[in-house]
Amino acid sequence: MKRLLVVIVLAGAACEREPQDTATARPPAEQNATLATQAPTSKPPAIVPMPSDKAELDRMILAGYTPHGTHMHPPGVKECPLVHGTEAVM
Repeated sequence: MKRLLVVIVLAGAACEREPQDTATARPPAEQNATLATQAPTSKPPAIVPMPSDKAELDRMILAGYTPHGTHMHPPGVKECPLVHGTEAVM
């Protein structure tokens, strides 16, 4: 009976401590930083050519694209890289 009690106490103590192999384990902050740099977010191109199909043009405008001369800008683009001046994209 005494041996069973000793085994239970040792098992309980072993479960509460951290793993001893801390040389290869990285802190959680470092793991999150690695994950953040692995997959960069993609951005849509700043300029999209004007579609020749009227229906496709209407769909793109409904999706938020802005016509600007002979090209279009995706949603969120406020400046045209082709224009060097104060002209803004509406």
